[in-house]
Amino acid sequence: MRTKFSGILTLFLAFIVQFTFAQEKTVSGTVTDDKGLPLPGVNVIIKNTANGTQTDFDGNYSITANKGAVLSFSYVGFQVVDKVVGDGDTVNAQLAPSAAELEEVVITGQGSGISRRKLSTTVDFLTADEVDKLPSNQIDQLLQSTTPSAQIRLSSGQPGTAAIIRTRGAISASSSATPVVIIDGVRVDNLNSNPQLGLATGGADVSALADIPVESIEKIEYIKGGAATTLYGADAANGVIQIITKKGTSGKARFSYEARVGVIKATDDYLWYERTGEALFKPGLSIEHKIGINGGNEKVTYNFAGSLYADDSFNLLNEQVRRNLSFGLGAQVNDKLRYQGSFSYVGFESNLDYNANTSFSRFSAFEGGGRGNLDELTDAQWQAELDRSNAIGEEVSINNTVNRLTNSNKFIYDFTDNIQANATIGIDTRTQVQEENQTNAFQIALGSIAAGTSDQAILNRLIRNAFTVTGDLNFTHRGRIDNFEFVTVLGGQFFRTTDRQYQTSGSGGVDGTTDLGLFPTQLTDDFFLENANYGVYFLENIGIYDVAFLEFGARLDQNTQAGDDTDPLLLPKVGITYNISDHDFYYDSGISKVLSTVKLRANYGEATNFAQAFSEDRTFALNPFLGQPSFTFLNPGNPDLISETVITTEFGMELGLFNDRINLSGTRYVATTEDALFTPPSLPTSGQLNQIRNIGEIKNEGWEFALSADVIKTEKHNLNINASYNINDNVVVSTGGAPAFNVGGFNVIGSWVEEGQSLGYLRGTSSVRQADGTFLQTPNDALGDTFAPNFGSFGFNYTWNNKLNIFMTGDYQFGGKIVDLSFLLRHLRGVDDTGIPADLVGTTSPFNYVNFFTFDNDFIKIRNIGASYAFGDVLGLFDDLKIGFTVTNPFNFAIDGQFDPETTGSGIGNQNGFGSGGFAYGTESAPRIFMTSLRFQF
Repeated sequence: MRTKFSGILTLFLAFIVQFTFAQEKTVSGTVTDDKGLPLPGVNVIIKNTANGTQTDFDGNYSITANKGAVLSFSYVGFQVVDKVVGDGDTVNAQLAPSAAELEEVVITGQGSGISRRKLSTTVDFLTADEVDKLPSNQIDQLLQSTTPSAQIRLSSGQPGTAAIIRTRGAISASSSATPVVIIDGVRVDNLNSNPQLGLATGGADVSALADIPVESIEKIEYIKGGAATTLYGADAANGVIQIITKKGTSGKARFSYEARVGVIKATDDYLWYERTGEALFKPGLSIEHKIGINGGNEKVTYNFAGSLYADDSFNLLNEQVRRNLSFGLGAQVNDKLRYQGSFSYVGFESNLDYNANTSFSRFSAFEGGGRGNLDELTDAQWQAELDRSNAIGEEVSINNTVNRLTNSNKFIYDFTDNIQANATIGIDTRTQVQEENQTNAFQIALGSIAAGTSDQAILNRLIRNAFTVTGDLNFTHRGRIDNFEFVTVLGGQFFRTTDRQYQTSGSGGVDGTTDLGLFPTQLTDDFFLENANYGVYFLENIGIYDVAFLEFGARLDQNTQAGDDTDPLLLPKVGITYNISDHDFYYDSGISKVLSTVKLRANYGEATNFAQAFSEDRTFALNPFLGQPSFTFLNPGNPDLISETVITTEFGMELGLFNDRINLSGTRYVATTEDALFTPPSLPTSGQLNQIRNIGEIKNEGWEFALSADVIKTEKHNLNINASYNINDNVVVSTGGAPAFNVGGFNVIGSWVEEGQSLGYLRGTSSVRQADGTFLQTPNDALGDTFAPNFGSFGFNYTWNNKLNIFMTGDYQFGGKIVDLSFLLRHLRGVDDTGIPADLVGTTSPFNYVNFFTFDNDFIKIRNIGASYAFGDVLGLFDDLKIGFTVTNPFNFAIDGQFDPETTGSGIGNQNGFGSGGFAYGTESAPRIFMTSLRFQF
């Protein structure tokens, strides 16, 4: 009996064990984000156990679990999702982004994504939603006041004109401060100045940034300083603007149409004469149509966007038309291979007026006193001026046409769950045609030739073809050994740029034709620059107990622009990040309820700037004389010339309070430019032209502070406020014993480089009253910094019930100086002595008291105010119906002077040259735009 009982018990226990094991099964699935894109590296943990796994590069996972078990899906930057294992073997999860800004996922260029908490550097973001609600069609205007640590100043209100972009100060006196721009891993033309052979329109320089496509943007990242170099190229010393475009999301096809109608009104806040606005300004109309298609399935996703924009600006002359087409594609070719592609076309046409530094500029003539004191003119005299101005305006003909194609192709191959290859190949091709037609009628209206003249027309034409090809191949390995995580990136990259410019001028022509072959006298010039860059790079990120991360890497680059005799450049990078608040003991402590996030970071990186091509070579100029060839010396040559190196060290802290309702960040940086490229004057006895040399040192140091706070965060109401404050101290530490030299401006008051001063500081003769009433004149006096050392941004964003949205963005600066050259011209012409002591006027040259024309460049500007409301499927015809209204540049507050402290007039350098700004001169401000929008989605 006992034996029988034991046998029954054994059989029962075996059944229980068999039943228990029968409940265990292999569960698999895919984890995606809120847009349906796979998420690699997601932690999948069986709750209340130590069992877990991670998703692979395609977002797939597999784990053994019992029916009824709870799987917890967690990923940095996303909300935790719990799923119960049911009867099926598949459990998919979709994670929504968390509100914590400190945990956003960063697309590290050519590599795969890495979470922000693992990075020792700071990256500024602009999301798709933020891009869509801003009315601008230019990348620089999109970033203005939305990137906390960037200083972006528009040079003019005319369409497509250049801006000065800088962050962490001016690092070079030989090159532009414009960052490298990358779209889906492909470099694009970022010429932010007049081309080498560009037309002389008085500083109204058309920028290549104006026609970079802004359609279908998923995210914009602004990566600063030396940290950008490892993955983006040795010449990324000014940082990188990286644009990631939409590739579509799985699900049914979604169609959208948006119409925008706006009124463009001139900003007349800074006019000295109200009559200037009466003569030149006229409200214009803007119209834009946008269409979009987005959809796909688990194998193929796609996104298409198109837009047509046109406006007639804020005056009687400027017009622009912009046509954009973009297409993005994502495809799962097989279990291991994925493809991501993007294509965009931009067609941009605009008309410009003469600007600032030319006698043809009507605005400069009015504001600079060239037509007398407008306030003192009689009505009859003023009417004559109006008639003259209108006659000139009707004949101004400066046309700009751009056609641009950009294509990116990225192939992602998963060798294993831990090893991935990324290959990117793409091109950017941009053709620009500038044409200036000085007809006989135009010159007669100006009064430069006699009435009735019919054979003095001048036609100038520039054709610029810029082509860039980018290729990149890298391998990423992810591994873990106990409590150590490793992310390794090893790759190689090349990019090749070609810049061909052809300028043709004809003179002695008749009106009615733009055929240069019909002009009796013709002159031609050309410019050709081709440059290739080859580099290999290595980057390692080591996670230590998932709280501390050590990253280090290096890039070895060879650039043909540096000359044949230069060696490849090795540029290292190292950084460390410590997320104190990720410790279990910290999370369990009481302080975590108040101080929820604490992150410390530090890094060191090197980047470089190359000298202009052929700077190291001795060159000669061919100058025909009496019909015979003759040669003169041109560039003296410098075989020892090397690139300048920018060494950056930074330390920072990021804090989150009250469950990250309040986020604070602070960064201290020091950037030193060694072997700085300066072009001091040669000794007169040498008989040679100036030669660029590695003789200088420039130092930038400062602080960056940023605040983001969810003041209200309820189920229906969300109010976020943000603000930033930046301090930059820029100084030329050494000029290698060279005397001060001019890098911009004018002879009497210019932008100079001198030891102990900021780069491009203002210098001129000042007169200061002494105690005895006389004036002390100081030649070559330092009048101030052209770069405002204190600047920042601010704004808020409010949503109600995910339907109503109200937002505002703005920025400010203070501490710098600017010269009001329009005031100087009015004074020279005897029509304006405002603020100048009466006993000084007429006793000496005005060039001996230029300090009275130098003012603070402080300002506070509201860039955008907007509101929108999403009605949803209110009509039963659409998935969503949204209306919106925005105002661009609604309010401006200048602290000193009657001028716009942002516009730079002639302060933009030629062909990637140094641009200091610092001169307010005959330039219209960016206009106010009142825009309404209506968007349908179905």
